[in-house]
Amino acid sequence: MRIRIYLTPVDGRSATIPINYQYPLSATIYRILHEAAPAYAEFLHQSGYRSPVGRLMKLFTFSKLWIPDVRIVNGRGLTGSEKPWKLQIGSPFQDEFVQNVVRGLFFQRRLVLAAEGFHAEFEITRIEVLPKPKFLPEMKFKCLSPITVSTGYQRGDKFRALYLSPEDPRFSELVRKNLLQKYEILHGKQPEDGSLQFRVLPNARIRSRLIAIKSGTPEETRIRAFETHFLLQGNPDLMEVAWECGIGEHNSQGFGMIEPRE
Repeated sequence: MRIRIYLTPVDGRSATIPINYQYPLSATIYRILHEAAPAYAEFLHQSGYRSPVGRLMKLFTFSKLWIPDVRIVNGRGLTGSEKPWKLQIGSPFQDEFVQNVVRGLFFQRRLVLAAEGFHAEFEITRIEVLPKPKFLPEMKFKCLSPITVSTGYQRGDKFRALYLSPEDPRFSELVRKNLLQKYEILHGKQPEDGSLQFRVLPNARIRSRLIAIKSGTPEETRIRAFETHFLLQGNPDLMEVAWECGIGEHNSQGFGMIEPRE
């Protein structure tokens, strides 16, 4: 299930948020969820759902903020006009997650983004439920938030992440395996057809982004992610999982939300 939220800056003024707003926005979503379902929010934040290989997954994702008349402020912030900003949030858990987020939004009536010296407050002016697409064995998609996929390597006594470009030959298979883990959490079994292939569309631009999580703190980490238009071929059920949960990694921190394109 997926919703679109319309956010109007309070008092008719423009708002300014940090460029690296993904982590504070994720924290805000947890706070909203906590308003309606504190026990579930705590479970999701502290652990989440365990995949068959032992990996913990949150199984929700959100888009980049659509900011009208967006511009950069002092190299550190993003601002826009007083027109409504837009955000999409999605999860396969309609009752536990999405409906409780909606309830939390109605309780709070406002959404606050605060980090790195910025404080922006928005009124929730509208929430709409978006229809689920019809998934086919071959579909074109675009990114609503950047996709990150990684493998690891050892450097000294530390294990480090190596973030892969969508053009890397390992990228498609790692996407497929990640979606199979999510599918098994949701359905309790592997799909009969586990096929899925990711391919960048011909002449599609690949935009690389380096996003800081917990920016400006000792725990800061940087994640390399990519935006592009791409083709998925294979089991439509896995494409549905990708649409609901996000594709790739770190979905609950604002990565991997996709939607079909013509």
